[in-house]
Amino acid sequence: MKPIACALAFSTLLMAPLAAIGSALTVRLADTDFVMEVVADPDSRRQGLMGRENLPFGTGMLFDFPDGTRPAIWMRNMQISLDLVFVAADGRIAHLFERVPPCADLPCAIYQAEAPLRWVLELPAGSVDTLGLKVGDNLDLSMLPAEPPLN
Repeated sequence: MKPIACALAFSTLLMAPLAAIGSALTVRLADTDFVMEVVADPDSRRQGLMGRENLPFGTGMLFDFPDGTRPAIWMRNMQISLDLVFVAADGRIAHLFERVPPCADLPCAIYQAEAPLRWVLELPAGSVDTLGLKVGDNLDLSMLPAEPPLN
């Protein structure tokens, strides 16, 4: 398993959508920095990236889930395809869903973890392949909040 660096650096240059969410951080995936919007409350997690018309390479969203959560992501009301990276609390990549398309009509496919996990990263479609991410890779998440959100 290859380690993948993840460094925390709060961004002072927030794009307009980032300001609406609140916090952003820079995560290093492979050898590339990604400015990630952080969503750690129920309303922000529900909204996610819905309605966004683009997500440039080098940006994304990092979902932080409470203990015991089996994250489930759907693509309802999405405009763009995404790569979904499901990450355990210890930083191990547990699941990869690549080039997940938007869902225009119900029922929408649900992309869910098989076991409780702490994090989901939503990246521009094709990022997993470009970065060479694999299930079992370890992300160094030691700089992220040690405690998960309560809800």
